[in-house]
Amino acid sequence: MTIAAWQGVGLALYRQQTDTGEHHHPSLQLLMPLGRGGIRGRWRTTGRPVDLRLTCNEVGVVGSDVPHAFAWSRDTQVASFFLDPRRLASLHGDPSTEEALRRLGPSKLRDPLTRELLRASSEALSEGSGPSRIEVENFATILASRLLRLDGQRLRDRSLSGALAAWQVQRVTDFVEARLEESLGLEVLAAVVGLRPSHFTRSFKRATGTTPHQFVLARRLERARELLANTALPLADIAQRAGVSNQSHFTALFRAHFSATPARFRRAVATSPKRGFTTKRVGTR
Repeated sequence: MTIAAWQGVGLALYRQQTDTGEHHHPSLQLLMPLGRGGIRGRWRTTGRPVDLRLTCNEVGVVGSDVPHAFAWSRDTQVASFFLDPRRLASLHGDPSTEEALRRLGPSKLRDPLTRELLRASSEALSEGSGPSRIEVENFATILASRLLRLDGQRLRDRSLSGALAAWQVQRVTDFVEARLEESLGLEVLAAVVGLRPSHFTRSFKRATGTTPHQFVLARRLERARELLANTALPLADIAQRAGVSNQSHFTALFRAHFSATPARFRRAVATSPKRGFTTKRVGTR
């Protein structure tokens, strides 16, 4: 690991395979994988962990004092910027900046400017001509301003439409896909994006055209259909993997959604792979 840091503001370049273990720090942290590899991550905002995967086109934003852990493969280098809210507020000359920065994250973003600043800084560090203290502080100030601007845009977009932003819908979708076998109550889903359940339900429906409950059900039934078509698992096992504990309940739901029982659907796929059933497609506009 190579570091250039002063007073809580700095840049780090990780070169070796690692698993950080869960930890937290007072600084806002940005992470970006370099090369083809990715980063696997997990963080907790309300006690329940949220999984994350970052590709080379994405930057992870970890909020200050948020418990998190990351791991990456041997051939992946990772660039990371640490932005201390108090130090940056001092550099900005605006005390309100500190509180605004502490509210950021966790999230991931695809922002070309943020990505290029991280890449350029890490390349200089890798070549042994790491940025000076003034350069690091300048980069950090630019990154902080950029993050606040992007966050402000998200808030404006959400307030204008009353709907979840695209990145929030994606975060909920990723969370649901990773936990279809688990109990996914409204409180759990709302916590993924830090909203009250009532607010989350309204905003989710405005963004997707369906309720959270209908969305989860549709994803579970799609998972069941994939398993029926591509595995020989018993129906009881498929029902369980789709998050429906009762097989008769599963059969009724599947028939209502796809106009065929699970057994009939499996037979049709086995005898004629090109044949299918029309779905009502709950959960999409």
